Amino acid sequence: MPDLTASLIGIAVLAVATYLTRIAGYFLGSRIRQDSALSRVLETLPGAALASVLALSLSGATFIELLAVVTGAAVFLLTGRTLVGILVGLAIAVANAHWLA
Repeated sequence: MPDLTASLIGIAVLAVATYLTRIAGYFLGSRIRQDSALSRVLETLPGAALASVLALSLSGATFIELLAVVTGAAVFLLTGRTLVGILVGLAIAVANAHWLA
C-alpha cells in the first residue's frame, strides 16, 4: 500500500497535468480556423472516443450490458452530448449490477 506522501504527490502531478492540458487546449483551440479540416476532426473526437470505449465493452457482454451500450449510444446520437450518453449507459449497467443481478 502506497504511503500518504506518494499518494498526495501522485494526485498533485495529475492535477497539474490536467490543468496544463486544459490550458493548452484553450490556447491552441483559439488558433484553429472553424472551417479547417483539423476543426472537423476535433469535432468528431468525442463520438470516436465513446465508440472505442463501447466497442471494447461488447466482448462477452450479457443482454443487459448490450442494452446499456446501445441505449447510451442512441442517447449520444439523439442529443449529441457524449457525457449524457455515457451517464445513461452507466446508469443501466449499475442498475443491472446492483439491483437486477
